[in-house]
Amino acid sequence: MNLVSIIATLLSLTFIPATQAQPATEDSGSIEQDADIPPPSYWLRYQEGWFWYKDPSLPTAKKEMKKETRPRELIEFEAMQKHLEQLKKIAVMNPTEMHMKAYMGYQRFVMDKSALFADKWQRVVWQTPELDYSLTGRPTNGFAIDVYDQQLRDKQSNTLRALARTHGLFFFFRSDCPYCHKFAPVLRRFSEQYGLLVLPVSLDGGVLPDFPNAVTDNGIAASLNVTVVPALFLAVPGSRQMTPIGFGLMAETELVERMHTLTQTPSQTYQ
Repeated sequence: MNLVSIIATLLSLTFIPATQAQPATEDSGSIEQDADIPPPSYWLRYQEGWFWYKDPSLPTAKKEMKKETRPRELIEFEAMQKHLEQLKKIAVMNPTEMHMKAYMGYQRFVMDKSALFADKWQRVVWQTPELDYSLTGRPTNGFAIDVYDQQLRDKQSNTLRALARTHGLFFFFRSDCPYCHKFAPVLRRFSEQYGLLVLPVSLDGGVLPDFPNAVTDNGIAASLNVTVVPALFLAVPGSRQMTPIGFGLMAETELVERMHTLTQTPSQTYQ
């Protein structure tokens, strides 16, 4: 038997027509797939090829979970912003009376919503003390401001009198500085009122009328990087603890506020 005859024989044995290999029976009148039988998985359908890929369908529950659920108010707010911006751009690019009225009318609608929000905000603040900043910070009511300011002044005075028992002030100046001459009497009255000791240090060897017993700088100004006068430092005698209070001309009320604030921790300052 030659090679061609052998191949023909093998082909006739291997590829048997489906109608001959599986004869129809009485129950096989329909070739449609039963609806109750699930289709084969996509990876079993080898006819589609090795590199064919198709995402498997997700169960209904998982599909619902993937749907983005956003509050209705958020969707409406974003739509309102977008519509207002679109009307504005149209009016800018083509400022006809119709476009201007459309934009201005819708802007009025948005402003009315903002006004309603502000009104509701105020009502909630009035009825919820823990949300009212004026009860913990500086009040906005005129009567309450007087009480708050008096309490603050008392607290500042107590702080400065306590500092006077353990601290002193270094006052750096120049005798030819007009701002130093203006600041010197303010500092002298301030020190006398609260009992603070002032050590005047002259950078040029001269003196001021309010501080005739000033000492000449021995290099401490350079160590503190004093380049502007007048300059004021709070110090603890016998130690190197120096706290800058301010540079330049300052009023007495400003001196009080600075010394009180700079010697307190942030939590104490805003109580």
